[in-house]
Amino acid sequence: MIKDHNVIFEYIKSAKPRSTAHKILSQDEYMGGKVAQVQYQDKEQSITQWVIVTRLHKGYADSESQLIQQLESASNKEREKVDWINQIFNISGLIALILVCASVYLTITNKDGNIPEHVKTSVLTILGFYFGGLVNSKKNQSSNT
Repeated sequence: MIKDHNVIFEYIKSAKPRSTAHKILSQDEYMGGKVAQVQYQDKEQSITQWVIVTRLHKGYADSESQLIQQLESASNKEREKVDWINQIFNISGLIALILVCASVYLTITNKDGNIPEHVKTSVLTILGFYFGGLVNSKKNQSSNT
């Protein structure tokens, strides 16, 4: 979670280096970061913008429609990260990992390097269903967007 209020000012200064007289008009927490309405001077002109700073996304918006786009972009980046973790560390993923580790262990510990045929079949079947499910879920996600 971003706790420092200066991250908003640092982002504005990096995006708009000639800006001065920074002032936060309003600020809220958003996805472990901040969304703030900021006012500053740039070339003697007063500018009011929305600034979004999260762990995975930084951006600014001049209007409310751009703000919505920035918030959606930040949300999508966060969702992509969470989806990857959920895909790897779910029940089928853990079962596949255990079976692969067991087959590697059996291969290393057997003198001839062979593993029983039923273990091979189980590992290949489960891995096929696991990776087939991943590919299928990716196709469904891309067709829904």
